[in-house]
Amino acid sequence: MLKKLNNLQIRDRLVRAFVTVACILTLVSASILITMIVMSRIYASTIVDYGFAQGDIGRAMAQFADTRSAMRGIIGYDDQDAIDTLLENRITYKEQFTKEFDALESTMVTAENKKLYNDVKSKLTEYWKLEEEIVTQGATTDRERCKLAQDRALDTLAPMYNEIYDELTQIMDIKVDKGQTVSSSLTLIIIILTVVIIVFITGSIIFAISLGRGIADSIAVPLDQLKARLDIFATGDLSSPFPTVDTKDELADMVNVTVNMAASLQFIIHDVAEILDQMANANFAVVSRDRKKYVGEFEGILTAMRLLKRQMAETLTAVNEASNQVAAGASNLADASQSLAEGATDQAGAVEEMQATITTISDDIRATANHAEESYKQARTYADEAERSHQEMNAMMDAMTRINDASQQVGNIISEIEDIASQTNLLSLNASIEAARAGEAGRGFAVVADQIRQLAEQSAHSAAETRTLIETSLSAISEGSKTADVVNASIDRVVKGIELIASSSKSISEMANDQAEAMKQTEQGVNQISEVVQSNSATAQQASATSEELSAQAMTLDSLISKFQLPTD
Repeated sequence: MLKKLNNLQIRDRLVRAFVTVACILTLVSASILITMIVMSRIYASTIVDYGFAQGDIGRAMAQFADTRSAMRGIIGYDDQDAIDTLLENRITYKEQFTKEFDALESTMVTAENKKLYNDVKSKLTEYWKLEEEIVTQGATTDRERCKLAQDRALDTLAPMYNEIYDELTQIMDIKVDKGQTVSSSLTLIIIILTVVIIVFITGSIIFAISLGRGIADSIAVPLDQLKARLDIFATGDLSSPFPTVDTKDELADMVNVTVNMAASLQFIIHDVAEILDQMANANFAVVSRDRKKYVGEFEGILTAMRLLKRQMAETLTAVNEASNQVAAGASNLADASQSLAEGATDQAGAVEEMQATITTISDDIRATANHAEESYKQARTYADEAERSHQEMNAMMDAMTRINDASQQVGNIISEIEDIASQTNLLSLNASIEAARAGEAGRGFAVVADQIRQLAEQSAHSAAETRTLIETSLSAISEGSKTADVVNASIDRVVKGIELIASSSKSISEMANDQAEAMKQTEQGVNQISEVVQSNSATAQQASATSEELSAQAMTLDSLISKFQLPTD
């Protein structure tokens, strides 16, 4: 089988191997499943036919015995209530026995059980009939009738009961024997099937391992050999033979492709080495032995070498021409460098004068910035003073408002005093009238009333004068409030004006500082220009000396380039 698989492609080989293993596993699983189904059905039928049936027979026998016990109590008790109770129990026991016995018919699977069951069934008809007659005869307190019923039960019914009970016992014994026999058979079958399944699974595993190992070896061994050869190939060994593969799959194709690749690489590497060797020996007219071998990305190598050769040839030609031009322009460079050095010296003097002027301007701007900063500080101080005055004026206006409110309250109090004086005057007049009516006895009271009247008139006069003074004060306070409002508005405008002056002073200070910084940077730039001019002067002198050396080097380049062999195309 492995030989047939080795002639297939790796994909087909693996697919067939996996399908074979899957079929084997499916067959094993199906066998196990079928075995489990068969065993479960056998076990279920055994439980139903033998295990459960034993319990059903036992319950039927118990119900049958209870029926007989109830019958014996009926014909044996003297109490009628007890007899009635036993009659009801007997009916219940008989119905339960009949139900249990009828259910046993479906579990009679053997011929012997069926024969015994039918025999018991036929005997039960006669038994129930005779028992009913005995119960009817003995269900009374008449001892003579009970004695007759007991004799019939002992002589006739008891043998029938024993026969039926013995046959039920035989059915039970047959069920037990058959159940044990089937259980032993099932145990033996399970052992045999377990051994068969284990052997089948073990054989399947061994076959799958053998098949997988064979396929793995047919793939891994050639791959390992090819890997070892490619490791040697990576170190630069292009001549050693590649391993041979007996299969006709992708590995054989891979080896063939690798061999062809190695041959192509070997030719290209040797051809490139030969071309580069000729170019290293100053021969730029060399060409490839076979340009058709350079295909795919190898074509880029050939193109790069051709471009390299062409550029080197063009470069050498250009260098030759440039050397001639350098030799011709070296003398002109020396003259120009001398003129540049003289001009640079004049520029250095002009730059020093400009540097001194910029330094003076920078100092003036810095002084202006300092004065503007002082102006900003003074304006800020005056603005703070004006703000405090504005706050004090607001406080004074609040105080005048409170005085005005207090004066209004005093006016209200004076109005009340005038009312009191008027009432007091009226009371004193009434008192004088009453004193005149009293005659001589009320004379002293009249004097007091007159004094009270005079006091009330004085209070009213003083209150009127006080009202006049308060009204005058309120008018003055109102005028003062208006004046204070005007002064407050003026102070507000002064504060805003001082704030604007402070802001302008701050802006002027910042602009002056920025200008000072810019002039400082300008001064640094002039210093750099001065250094550059001086450096240019020195460089120009050096260039004059270097031009003479260039002329000598150009002659040396001409002699070197004449050694190279360049292509004619």
